[in-house]
Amino acid sequence: MNYELKISGAIEGNGKIDLVRLGTIAEGISKIAEGALQIRLKGVSLSKGRKKASLKKSLRITLSGLKKGSTILCLESEKFKDTLDHVQLDIFRSESQVDLQNETPISLFVSSFTEISKNNGASELLDKSLLRELKNFRKSFIGENEVFTISNKGSFDRLELRKKDFDKIQILEKETPEPEPIILNGIVEELKYSKLRVKILTKDGVINAFLSDDITADHISPFWGKEITITGVNHFKSNKTSVVEIKQVHPPEDSDNYFSRKSKKSFSVEDQLKEQIDRKSGRKLSEIVGKWPDEDSFEDLLKML
Repeated sequence: MNYELKISGAIEGNGKIDLVRLGTIAEGISKIAEGALQIRLKGVSLSKGRKKASLKKSLRITLSGLKKGSTILCLESEKFKDTLDHVQLDIFRSESQVDLQNETPISLFVSSFTEISKNNGASELLDKSLLRELKNFRKSFIGENEVFTISNKGSFDRLELRKKDFDKIQILEKETPEPEPIILNGIVEELKYSKLRVKILTKDGVINAFLSDDITADHISPFWGKEITITGVNHFKSNKTSVVEIKQVHPPEDSDNYFSRKSKKSFSVEDQLKEQIDRKSGRKLSEIVGKWPDEDSFEDLLKML
């Protein structure tokens, strides 16, 4: 599909663009598109390790020309239904993944910015890592009065970006917590439509999770339907929900029930204070997992000890 990225008021002049700026724009679009794809496939935008060849192909964006009329970059990218192998639908993301087949890397780039304007930016499709990439796209602007407009003939409403628009993104990124280690006890179930996504059935409710790059369905399949201890990372979304990345699984031990109430693995003074607060305040796992960390003042925390 064909797209145009128009830079109105570019300081380089009509029909021109600095090569360094062009590289910044290309890197920013590519990283945001990849993050938006990953969060739709497995629930988190952060990608580790080397990308598979099929994924590289699906995220390919080509600069096909440069036109005058301000500065206009002509871009091309293919629909995911033509490039992604074995896109699996699951019950977590059935609606968004059906739509995904008709999306392209550029349309996902646009969608990520439009999510900011919906519900004050509260979205399950925006996490800390993706918000950071959206914020960093501000580096593509040079002049204060420049306007970036991305359009396509009819497939979506055109996106207009100004430097001031990134102020809201910066606030939202700052307010969204960093991922943090977590230990959980529960029963793991494989979802019908996905090998990546699972549910953890805990005594306090159901928690959404996915398998990290270091663990496969073969590693976890012997534990389906059994009590298990999971160590991993809790990734927070801008809508105050979260998804757990499973790093390790093993049969439960007596000490696991104690530590599973904590959201971090380390034994710092801060963690010990949190553990005492949790026990004395009576806060359950369901009040912590899937939600943002407490916003109590330090004075309130001391009173709870």
